Amino acid sequence: MKLLQKFALLLSLLGLSVVLSLGFAAWSVQTVSEEVSSAYSDLTFVLDQLDRIKQAFEHDLAAINQANDGGSALVERIPLDTQIDPAVEALQATPGFRRRVGESTSTLMMTLVSRCKSLMGEYQDATLAAGPLPRDHPVRAATQEQFEATHALIERVQAQLLRDVEISLVYGRDLRAMLLRIIAASLAFSVLVALLALILLRRWVLAPITSLRKATGELAAGNLGYRLEVRTADEFGQLSGEVNHMAEMVVAAQQRLVERERLAAVGELVRRLAHNLRNPLAGIRGLAELTLDELPADSELAENQTRIVSAVDRFEKWLAELLRSTSPMKLQRETIASGELFESLRASHAPMARSKRIALEFVDAGLPPSFRADAAHIEHALVAIVSNAIEAAPEGGKVRVTAGVEESAQGAMVSICVDDSGPGVAPEALGRIFVPHFTTKKHGTGIGLAVAHNVIAAHGGRIRVERSADLGGAAFIVTFPVAGGA
Repeated sequence: MKLLQKFALLLSLLGLSVVLSLGFAAWSVQTVSEEVSSAYSDLTFVLDQLDRIKQAFEHDLAAINQANDGGSALVERIPLDTQIDPAVEALQATPGFRRRVGESTSTLMMTLVSRCKSLMGEYQDATLAAGPLPRDHPVRAATQEQFEATHALIERVQAQLLRDVEISLVYGRDLRAMLLRIIAASLAFSVLVALLALILLRRWVLAPITSLRKATGELAAGNLGYRLEVRTADEFGQLSGEVNHMAEMVVAAQQRLVERERLAAVGELVRRLAHNLRNPLAGIRGLAELTLDELPADSELAENQTRIVSAVDRFEKWLAELLRSTSPMKLQRETIASGELFESLRASHAPMARSKRIALEFVDAGLPPSFRADAAHIEHALVAIVSNAIEAAPEGGKVRVTAGVEESAQGAMVSICVDDSGPGVAPEALGRIFVPHFTTKKHGTGIGLAVAHNVIAAHGGRIRVERSADLGGAAFIVTFPVAGGA
């Protein structure tokens, strides 16, 4: 099913939902109407019961007063309970009574009705027992006072309920009219939404898909520099960004492949050069040593021969570094004693540090007694980093090597930080500092840090450079697994 057909189906479902919403709105109108009618019925019932209580009190009190004022005794007792109690029970059983009247008012009313009924019963008993009572008799006066209070409260509540009835009727009419207006507005809005959805479907879906199809065609044709313009942050915008990222990864992969081929070609060239140069260099060195043995120690020629031997040794070292940087790395992991490795680093770099009056400091920050790694490669990598720090530090400066252990998702990691008081690494050089043959030194080869990077990566670790917080120069931070990595 095409995307347009899917969206047509979606719009159909939207229309169906609108129809269901309108049906629900109509049902709501009916429900509200019934609710208003029910509320009206409840209010009418409550008013009837209150009127029944009020009339019963009025009729009974008038009958008792007439018997007292006319001078004739009551013939029989008036059944107050059968007149009042059913109405009171009906009110208490009505759910909306307390809510409409109020909790405190309903409680007060029930108390007054009960007290009035009780006093009226006492008034009857006194009339039946003693005959006509004067108006100022305490029982008659108390009954009259209680009746007036009860009567006044019932009339006040009735007035309030009548206002509620009127408000409910007006509210019901207004609510029905409002719901009808909402239904009409919903219909109009649904039509507008449907039209807007058709417009936005082309803008938000069809246009981005067209752009994505064009981009995939360009990339498939080999135009890896083509990039999509990311205009939105929605799914299509994210997909466009991912396509651009994929193109960048392809370009980076091609660059890495070219770099590997270049390094392979350079490696082959270096191996041939090393092979062709080592034999003459060995002959030159052997001849210089032989001549040196035959000359007296204080001869000027002996000094020249010594310089020749040193120069040949330097050439041999440079050739070895070139071979290591261009040869596949094969690790031979073994258990390395931490103390021996760092003592070797201290001993090998102490003369270089002394020559520049640099303070070389080694700090043990919880380094494990031993770890697994290729001893020769790790030492070579650390030698390159520490030597680079000593060369970068100014005369009289400081280089600090801090070694410890940290926890990561890979487990326990050896952490070595080499920071110096030099100028640090320029921001524009940070991205290329570990690239083979890249150097910022006047007489540098760009081999040492590249080899160190490859060694640490081969051990499953990482090397990064940042600004030293304490010394102000560069801080090279090396981490690799204590257990040796993969």
